Amino acid sequence: MEHYDIIIIGGGAAGLFARANLTAPTALLLEGKAEVAAKLLITGGGMCNITNTLPVEEFLTHFATKGQRNFLLPALQTLPPHALRLWFEDHGVPTIERSDGKVFPASLDAREVRDCLLSASRIPIRCREQVKAIEREREGFALTTDRGEYHTRSLIVATGGMSYPATGSDGSLYPLLRKLGHTIVEPKPALVGLIIRWWRYSALSGSSMESVTVTATHEGENKPYYSGHGDLLFTHRGLSGPPILTLSGGAGSGDTITVSFVEEPMERLNTAARSHPQQQVATLAKEVGLTKALALALLESAGIDPSLRWAQIETKRRRQLCALLSAHPFTVERTMGFGSAMVTRGGVALGEVNRKTMESRIHSGLFFCGEVLDYDGESGGFNLQGAFSTALLAAHQAGRIS
Repeated sequence: MEHYDIIIIGGGAAGLFARANLTAPTALLLEGKAEVAAKLLITGGGMCNITNTLPVEEFLTHFATKGQRNFLLPALQTLPPHALRLWFEDHGVPTIERSDGKVFPASLDAREVRDCLLSASRIPIRCREQVKAIEREREGFALTTDRGEYHTRSLIVATGGMSYPATGSDGSLYPLLRKLGHTIVEPKPALVGLIIRWWRYSALSGSSMESVTVTATHEGENKPYYSGHGDLLFTHRGLSGPPILTLSGGAGSGDTITVSFVEEPMERLNTAARSHPQQQVATLAKEVGLTKALALALLESAGIDPSLRWAQIETKRRRQLCALLSAHPFTVERTMGFGSAMVTRGGVALGEVNRKTMESRIHSGLFFCGEVLDYDGESGGFNLQGAFSTALLAAHQAGRIS
């Protein structure tokens, strides 16, 4: 059995950042897959959106609940977004920011971020070492992998959630954490597209509509649990885009997603028709902001011949079309699942972890960081920043007691 002061389980963003900031006489990182940072390499479309320029207070509003925001506050105060940018720049990775506040490496290449994290520490990494058992011992923890046995005084768990399981975030450590006495809040896919029941817009797959209003309501309820604004993406089986991704973590089968493509469509179409009385309705629909493909699809749903002029359409059909334009209802069948989810909602219960140190309240010397914890943020650099900030706290505290 090999002995270490600190072992990190998980070679994703959180695990590598903990390794990069760890001071310990002897340490080791174990990764179950053949290589580290597989998920990091595909974030932000391979460009790696590492954080956002928002100040901490506003930054935290992009996490799902008040409890999550309170939990993450000490970590974000320890390593706020501007400090993370400085850390990467000090380690040879300049960053750039976009007008929407998203921050990327200047190279727009996630491999540069991975290489930076790898070169920032000499702590050894062992891949293809899936942890099969964790036992609490008098002074530390005993770990069994499929290739060996280890003992460590302190343990940092950075195994992620269940999103993109092919990259290694497969939830396989949850049973071991439960055995240690920790509560695992049921993992659910988040930041994921929705499959829509009775979907009839497959022909629009790959097209988008800018600046729509989206609300979401649970089945049997009247008060929306989400209301937002942004671009909508049509997929082969349903909906995606920023508003859909944001609400997806709370979405369930039977929920109603209502999309407003055009505000006050009747008034706007009447105005357009008065100015262009001979235009076909398909052309008028584009005049009020619809794409050609979406205009044709909605006209078909309303049972309207796109070649007709507005004056030729009976009042009932006009109202049907305007209802679809202003408040088109979609019924959720399910999410697209963990295979397509960017993050996981659920994980180690936050109440069982000291938010100032990331140390377990059940076992001293056991630390958590990143997506294995029960927090999830919106798309835009929020989740990677959370991973880096919690990893820094865990590394600093584990290093003090090792």
